[in-house]
Amino acid sequence: MARLHRSITGFLVALAAIVLAAPLASADEVEFDNHVVYYNAINTTFLSPEVARAYDVRRSANRAMLNITVMERTEDGLRAVPADITGNAQNQYQQVRNLRFREVRDGDAVYHLAEVSVRGRDTMLFELEIVPQDSEETLSLEFTREFYGD
Repeated sequence: MARLHRSITGFLVALAAIVLAAPLASADEVEFDNHVVYYNAINTTFLSPEVARAYDVRRSANRAMLNITVMERTEDGLRAVPADITGNAQNQYQQVRNLRFREVRDGDAVYHLAEVSVRGRDTMLFELEIVPQDSEETLSLEFTREFYGD
């Protein structure tokens, strides 16, 4: 049990680092009227084997993971909210892959994760539609990332 707890803690620290470091590293955030969306995509080899196993993420040089966090503006500041996220990833050869997001919660934090395969040096275009919980607004997000696989 302690081992699982360490793995979960490690994964959440990694996710928090991605979310919190994103604005500093590459300004991976988009502001909307009532929401802020933090996003990142990393190769799954950046996750430790224990963390990947704990969250059923397949580690591979040919696999990337998207991490999306949706924050709602409130009178007390920003708070994480669940969201319905749909979208796709398109590689440089115009091959399109649909993304399936799953939600991970840790206390007040809410993360939305999806995985996609990448091959060799691959530049991916991500196109997402995000509908925050209790909102009528659809947030559109588009960004590219370059990956280096086997």
